[in-house]
Amino acid sequence: MVLPSSHYQPLAQLLCEEVKAAAQDRKVHLITLIDETTTAECRQEIAINLVKLFLGQGLAKELLDLLIKLELDKTDEPNTLFRGNSLASKSMESFLKVAGMQYLHAVLGPAVNRVFEEKRYIELDPSKVESKDVGCSSLHRTQSESDVIQQSVHLLRSYLTDLLAAVAKSVKFCPAVIRATFRQLFKRVGERFPEEKDQNVRFMAITSFLCLRFFSPAIMSPRLFYLREKHADARTSRALLLLAKTVQNVGNMDPGISCTKESWMAPLQPTIQQGIAQMKQFILQLIDIEEKEELDLQKALSQSQVVKEGPLFIHKAKTKGPLMSSSFKKLYFALTSEALSYAKTPNSKKSSFITLANIRAAEKVEEKSFGSSNVMQIIYADEDGQAATAYLQCKCVNELNQWLSALRKVCVNNTGMLCSYHPGIFRGEKWSCCLQKDKSGLGCDKTRHGVTLREWNDPLDPDLEAHLIFRHLLGVREAMKEKYLELLTQEKGENLPLNQSDDLENADGPTRLFRVLQDLEEVHNKELSRLRDLASQERNCLVELQT
Repeated sequence: MVLPSSHYQPLAQLLCEEVKAAAQDRKVHLITLIDETTTAECRQEIAINLVKLFLGQGLAKELLDLLIKLELDKTDEPNTLFRGNSLASKSMESFLKVAGMQYLHAVLGPAVNRVFEEKRYIELDPSKVESKDVGCSSLHRTQSESDVIQQSVHLLRSYLTDLLAAVAKSVKFCPAVIRATFRQLFKRVGERFPEEKDQNVRFMAITSFLCLRFFSPAIMSPRLFYLREKHADARTSRALLLLAKTVQNVGNMDPGISCTKESWMAPLQPTIQQGIAQMKQFILQLIDIEEKEELDLQKALSQSQVVKEGPLFIHKAKTKGPLMSSSFKKLYFALTSEALSYAKTPNSKKSSFITLANIRAAEKVEEKSFGSSNVMQIIYADEDGQAATAYLQCKCVNELNQWLSALRKVCVNNTGMLCSYHPGIFRGEKWSCCLQKDKSGLGCDKTRHGVTLREWNDPLDPDLEAHLIFRHLLGVREAMKEKYLELLTQEKGENLPLNQSDDLENADGPTRLFRVLQDLEEVHNKELSRLRDLASQERNCLVELQT
């Protein structure tokens, strides 16, 4: 249950103040406590929550800078820097996914599409090479292992060369907030490891995120990064994996490592060596950004960016006529933070739309209604304020759940959301689900506005992120108190009790946090109690209607 913004403001404000005050280098820092008490199991989740909250506040660069400083303070060996799944690493990874997805598509899209379209057999590992026939049916020969490997090396060189060329030209497309964050990362690592022998570490710090945690995973699994609609077949998947390996080797900044572990990568070593030089030059250009060039993040993220898009089949129900699956029409849909629009093609100049503020529910439709289990309904108010329903058919259950989740998330703050709905359709003067004859009457099933998928590409929702951070901090509150006293004792040199004073203005960050969590927990429990009472009343009302 997400409370109104005003309840989370003290928590968000406190976190932002702590990050802004990081320059004071206080040893017992609130972010330090969060870092120290976050377990591996929930590190990914809290990382993306923190990143999204601070992106919304325009302080993502400052948060990541602080986490990087904390990580550097704990690192003595430069070769292991950011290679683990620390909060700093997970936060930077999440940051790139949220703020850099359009950039990723611009850079990797053409290269990934080329691999899919060419469908070439590529293999470098002799133990995995499959012999195959080449030529026409009347005159053919078996392609030797060396032929396959030689051809594969040529293709991979071509793919990698094109990809690195796209990266080199992409500086102007990279979001300013990412460039500024990498500039800080480059600077911090250089300050921590200033020796001449460690000059490469600054570059490796950036490539460990850009290449190893962003580009390579997207190349290996393009569907997960929305680069392709479908998963690759076995042959294409292997080609993508080998291309991703070469990108990883460029990111490692040491071609000799790959040859030591996998000797069959040796033929690509000259290309990888050249790629390393290109990548270094690219990084120097990428971080060459002045403070005045940094974009206003809040403005950029508040623009109507596409949350989800793709083809769906639609049937709009406003008449009493029969509803049949054959009456669905294929259109292209695009969901933004303002509206759900649809047109014949993605590039159509003429389109229709449903304003998000007018949506009252997004729910599944029972299978018997259209003979398909992949249909959802959007209940909304039309231009005249009249109730209307759009039935949308998806190609599979996964797509159905993704669309429902995306719609519910962008409508989370809508007023007038329905508490109940009909999972069936109104046909023959009655609802197919409950046989009620009143078309505009109370629904026979409860709506599920809160049932969503948690994904890294969710639209920014400060209230939701603050709520999720609150739930996490509440779960580790006792561990944070213990760690706070431990760090305080180390700093002061004596055992100190937890500060229970009401003088919060002069209290440190952790003490203020514990009070904020206590106050928020009390409000949350009261609201839960109120909603339980309301739900009980609605259930009683539904029972009366059904009897």
